[in-house]
Amino acid sequence: MSHALIIDDNMVVCRAVQNRLAAFGFNSFDHTWTEQQARNAAAERRPDLIVVGDHLADGSPLAVAREVATSTDAPILAVTTDRFSLQRALPIGATIEGPYSLSELDAALQSAHASA
Repeated sequence: MSHALIIDDNMVVCRAVQNRLAAFGFNSFDHTWTEQQARNAAAERRPDLIVVGDHLADGSPLAVAREVATSTDAPILAVTTDRFSLQRALPIGATIEGPYSLSELDAALQSAHASA
């Protein structure tokens, strides 16, 4: 059983990501749109994959994903409409694979799984 934590405030994007993850074999999901919700969801159920979007209603999706990832070995998959903004938010030396379109999400998941 694979569990994904999806951190983004856009429910249309979250549902599209969930549908692709379900096709990839994930069968349980937490959708969160604030940093605190993401922390609570991760504490309640450890994610096998963390998916972050561009925005949260309260806080930074990338910051909370990094925080949650330190207590798990779950890979982080960023779904963004602005790759360059994401790169500026990453620590120096961090790398990004992609970008991937939503139709290429399977390839991104395989890459994330291989690096975990």
